[in-house]
Amino acid sequence: MKHPKNLDFKKWLVNLLKIIALALFLLWTIGPILLVILTSLKNQKDIFTVPPTFIFRLTLDNYSRALVAGDFARYFVNSAFVALVSSLLSVGLGTFCAYALVSLRVRFASLIAQLFLLGKLVPAITMLLPLFALLNMVGLLGTFVGPILAHTAINLPFVIWLIMGFIRDLPEDLEAAALVDGCTAMQAFWKIVVPLVLPGLAASMILSAQFSWNELVFALQLTNLDTYTLPVGISKFVGSISVDWGKSSAAATLTMVPMIIIGCFIQKYIAKGTTGGAVKG
Repeated sequence: MKHPKNLDFKKWLVNLLKIIALALFLLWTIGPILLVILTSLKNQKDIFTVPPTFIFRLTLDNYSRALVAGDFARYFVNSAFVALVSSLLSVGLGTFCAYALVSLRVRFASLIAQLFLLGKLVPAITMLLPLFALLNMVGLLGTFVGPILAHTAINLPFVIWLIMGFIRDLPEDLEAAALVDGCTAMQAFWKIVVPLVLPGLAASMILSAQFSWNELVFALQLTNLDTYTLPVGISKFVGSISVDWGKSSAAATLTMVPMIIIGCFIQKYIAKGTTGGAVKG
């Protein structure tokens, strides 16, 4: 029989290891963000000080240069437009598709769903060359159409699978009762299904917008100077000879703020949305 003190020590040791692991993970996650924020508040001399100093005179000059000279406002509006439109398209098309595959008894629905998942497993970069050629052929290269189509195509498989899980969890009797009461299939969809899967829709919307907001490669290749998004605009602060670390850090900090604020307010909805359809109730 084990002594109670040994059991208490083992439990204490396990808890200590968990705390250390969580602290290391937190440092790994928060460390780069704090480094970017601190760099954005330093002048050029303090940025290049070796070893790095954590006690310095705060300055907002980098933010003024990013907002005025860096065309940050235009990039911000472009990113917001691309993220909003691509997210609406992804969630709208994905919801209709998920409902059709689950509730309308489409032939080969399981195979079609697996093909959507296969599309998610294919590296997204493989779409860049054909999409570039198509947009160039129809004269839409350098417009917002390119990144919107690319982001929608990348997000759509994930949205479909996420919402399918929610729709599968809905009691079939609800839709049947609506149909008996005289509703059409589309009316049952809008009045019964959509309100009940709102957490999944919210999670899909935010996660799709987050991807679009941060995506660089497609936006870099498919836009021009007038349609640059924030990641592309920030990348332009990196010159062939030197990097404007202060201005790029300030722009990166301002870019992170909207997603952080939105995430804090709707964190519970994201958690509920990404796990609600995982278990059959």
